[in-house]
Amino acid sequence: MSSWTIIFRASGLALILGGTALAQGPIEVQSLDALDPLEVGLPGAALGISLWDGSDADMASRVLNRLPEASRAGYASPALAELARSVLSSGGYPPAGGRGDPALPALRADRLLAAGGVFEAYDLLERTPNLNQNEALSRLHAEMAFATGNTRSACHSADALLRGREQAYWLRARAVCLALDDQDSAAELTAELARNISADAGYDEMLFALTLDGNPPPTLPPVDSGLKLAMAFQLDSETDLDALDVSGAPGWLQRFVHGRAAPAPVPATEPAAALAGALAQSGPERTRALETVLIQGVDRSIAAGALSGLLDDAASANRFAVAARRYGREVHTIPVTRETLADGYRFALAALMSGDLNTASQWRDALMDGPPRPLPTVVYDETGKPLESFDTAMTSEVPPAWVPPSPRRMVNLDLAIAIARDRLAGDQAAALLGAHFEAYGPAALADMLALNRLGADEVAGLRPGLLSLAPVSLGPEVLAMEAAARSGASAEAALLAIAVLASPQLNAETLSRSAIVLDQLGLRRAALDLLLERLVARAV
Repeated sequence: MSSWTIIFRASGLALILGGTALAQGPIEVQSLDALDPLEVGLPGAALGISLWDGSDADMASRVLNRLPEASRAGYASPALAELARSVLSSGGYPPAGGRGDPALPALRADRLLAAGGVFEAYDLLERTPNLNQNEALSRLHAEMAFATGNTRSACHSADALLRGREQAYWLRARAVCLALDDQDSAAELTAELARNISADAGYDEMLFALTLDGNPPPTLPPVDSGLKLAMAFQLDSETDLDALDVSGAPGWLQRFVHGRAAPAPVPATEPAAALAGALAQSGPERTRALETVLIQGVDRSIAAGALSGLLDDAASANRFAVAARRYGREVHTIPVTRETLADGYRFALAALMSGDLNTASQWRDALMDGPPRPLPTVVYDETGKPLESFDTAMTSEVPPAWVPPSPRRMVNLDLAIAIARDRLAGDQAAALLGAHFEAYGPAALADMLALNRLGADEVAGLRPGLLSLAPVSLGPEVLAMEAAARSGASAEAALLAIAVLASPQLNAETLSRSAIVLDQLGLRRAALDLLLERLVARAV
């Protein structure tokens, strides 16, 4: 059966946070109300409570401002986005002069949103005390709450806000909350106050439908906020997200809607026919149809064909890493046969990208040795006693000799497994690195330098290759990153490394120097994951 699971995040957990300050006299207990928003973190975050040591509020603001914004495109690299989420969800003592600064927590939450951390940012703000004293944080919280279906929480923020509640956004938010509470007259009056500040015809159309009879208009107006997304769902819980016009919404909301657009797939009952039909389609419909075949438990060999189709589409769109992380956990349910091994190379890489090293290694071995031989068949007599066993391979047609994939592919796969296991030293790793560099040349030069700085042996031709590069100028972020790392300013250094790695102008020097700083900060696994992702992108 398929291991596919759809996890719906819930944020109803409350974290009781407190702290103690050690003074010369008695112990002084810090109350929850005195907690700064930057001191709130999530479990499993990358950095500890001293993450802002060595930084001041001005530098914290500067480095946060260099990260991708939530309103824009976000991160191209899933591994880098994951690192950003882990660093930004870390809580600790604020930087010098930063306690009580309302802008820093809002910047942090915005950058967490940019990294795809909608649920993480929402959970973070759910745990944050005195949210109603910070309008920017309250608005982010309300927008995420509306978008994720936590309308009651959004309405609480709208009601509790102390300053800025007279702005048009908050008036419109409270009007929706009143309408949902069947206080239609109060909702209309509140919306009229907002209308006097600024016009929003789309909002007015949806609010009119909410307060009139609850029937959605024939065509929903463009959705440019979490508030309007919540209104669309209140009007029609079966709203087709693909049909919504979210082109005017901030980038984080566009990505969130597009990510939620596909409903949970229903397993196909006739997988062979479903696969043939899916492969004849295109676009989102093809993806959804292939997923129904992938998750079915009738015939997992046919599921392999669906997985191949999904990986084909992702590779064509330069999104293999995204698809591998999404579907790679299914690989361990696919039977290893001569037929499924036809795409075993990519299946192994997908399993590796999803963190399933054991399955990746099993498929790697099968690619080298061929599919498992059939087990001997035991024949029983009429009394149930076993007769002489015989090997079915002796009584059936002998399959052709197994031919492993090309040496280039096996080098890529073995090197990817070595990076995933952090086995960079030794003769075997050196041979793999040398063979990979020989195959890819300049395209792999930056990665060879980064791996060398992380402890791998130098490959032949590395230094001549570096000398042949055109001169590059280092951006100020690289120099500031290294200075921050030397000063022990871990959050500052980590965020600058993320900013450097997110740059489209990444080169051998910036990649390798960022990787070594991450290693110094205790984030070696994140650096290796980035290099693994880059290797897989070349390998497919």
